[in-house]
Amino acid sequence: MKKSAYRRLSLLRLSLLFFLAIGSLATAAAFDFKPYRRGDFAQIVGAHAGRPLILHYWSVACPACVAELGQWGKLIGERKDIDIIFINTDDEGDRARAVARLEKSSLLEAVHYGFADSFSEKLYYETDKNWRGELPFTALIAPNRPRVTVTGAVTDPAFIAWLASVKP
Repeated sequence: MKKSAYRRLSLLRLSLLFFLAIGSLATAAAFDFKPYRRGDFAQIVGAHAGRPLILHYWSVACPACVAELGQWGKLIGERKDIDIIFINTDDEGDRARAVARLEKSSLLEAVHYGFADSFSEKLYYETDKNWRGELPFTALIAPNRPRVTVTGAVTDPAFIAWLASVKP
């Protein structure tokens, strides 16, 4: 191949990468996390009273969180009887990465909040007085039952037992 053909091919590849990057930025710009501040845990639980509710806290800096996003998508499809809300614990600088992960896992249509309070320890405490920020973390809430919290993956036995106990 001639040098000019290589240059055109390189330019074509570069252009393609540029347009893919712009497309990803457009998706990230169009998607917005609802702000999650002090008091929002109680407000969200109250808004979903009478229905089983899962609040799942995750981060792009947590490999286990990112690895299991596809499982969450599957669970949403299978369990329409449970309200599932995702709460991203990353700061604003990592939100574009979070959106890219959600898009890759087909989770953009789910309900998403993002930490919007600089005192994150207070947000942890409102959810569970013993939680210190370990991820993934999930709060499982069902009517007339005590709240269950799970630090760990969706394959955790406590999580699986809670799901089995909530009848569709």
